[in-house]
Amino acid sequence: MITTVIISIVITFLIANITKMMNDYEKTKKIKLSMFFQNGGMPSSHTAIIISTTTAIFLETGLTELFIACVVISFIVMNDAVKVRFETGEEAEVLNKLIKKEHIIHKLLTERVGHTPKEVLAGLIIGIIIPIIIYALYAVSDN
Repeated sequence: MITTVIISIVITFLIANITKMMNDYEKTKKIKLSMFFQNGGMPSSHTAIIISTTTAIFLETGLTELFIACVVISFIVMNDAVKVRFETGEEAEVLNKLIKKEHIIHKLLTERVGHTPKEVLAGLIIGIIIPIIIYALYAVSDN
């Protein structure tokens, strides 16, 4: 159980963050290793990881209290990414303009901390597909 759940989570983490780096490269034509661990961007790696965990738990245990708890946590993470953290990024953008305009001595704030619904949806899809593939591969190897 634990092996397939952990493998699903690790592979999902890697795929989501490598995809995020590739998408950033497509836009900027620069390889930024920092994108691997940065908040924001396409896809939402937070969503991908929590949905991967939820999907793997479901595949492992079925419709249990543990799975239901994972679903609740998944909704909290996705809501936070789209609403709270996205708005925080928008507020940071406004504050950074004010800091620059008024020459306020303060470090600039990180503007890209949340996600659009499209970025969360991409994370959700990755988080569902990867554990299904991992579990299918394990089922084939067991036979």
